[in-house]
Amino acid sequence: MRLCYLGGDERRRYLQEAASAGVSVERLADFSPPVGRPETIESLYDEALLAPWTVAMAVEAERRGYDAVVTGCVGDPGVEPAREMVRIPVIGPGQAALHAAAMLGYRFSVLSPVDGTVGPTRALVRHHGLAERCASVRPVNCSVMTLRAGRPETLRMVLDVAHRCIEQDGADTLVLACASLSHVFGDRLADALPVPVVNALRVSVRMAEALVGSRLTHSKVAFPTPQRALKDDDRESDRVLSRE
Repeated sequence: MRLCYLGGDERRRYLQEAASAGVSVERLADFSPPVGRPETIESLYDEALLAPWTVAMAVEAERRGYDAVVTGCVGDPGVEPAREMVRIPVIGPGQAALHAAAMLGYRFSVLSPVDGTVGPTRALVRHHGLAERCASVRPVNCSVMTLRAGRPETLRMVLDVAHRCIEQDGADTLVLACASLSHVFGDRLADALPVPVVNALRVSVRMAEALVGSRLTHSKVAFPTPQRALKDDDRESDRVLSRE
């Protein structure tokens, strides 16, 4: 099984270690779509910039024969448009983590990087029909770059917010709504806290494995291929035939 991860190589290696035997987690390191991507995602604007890149990468991954795509941002920008454009599973770490949390307890809290990501995270929870199960969404008040640095004082800040979610908000499960937070601190938080900590990166790669292994992908009734894309494919086919 070959999974295409839309993120950096350090995280790809982390996911490879988390993957099952016989599963290869790879990147499209040699492919640069015509649209760029922001270095960090800390706002709706950043998510909007990332979405077209995500779609282009998913289309290329399917063209190269990958079995599934795992995107790199827990806000899931571009995931649903990408599902319209391809038939292989496209896994959003945010959706995978939220649904996993809903299976592990009655009320989960979500840890998000900064104030600017709280609103989009709440919207993602509502979008997936899980608002009643969500005890709170709290920012850890650390930029993504600060989280990536992995300093001990940052871990203490995250732990403080996590304890407030459990003790003040009544959460019995926690979700890490940031890929950097999951990568750098996820395993240590899981060891230090008395409730399940859903690491969005680990869950997303295992969800991809489960869907591919179960021979499942998203519904094309729910995510139909856009008519514009079908027309573009027809024009490309006509050009190929004319050259022949």
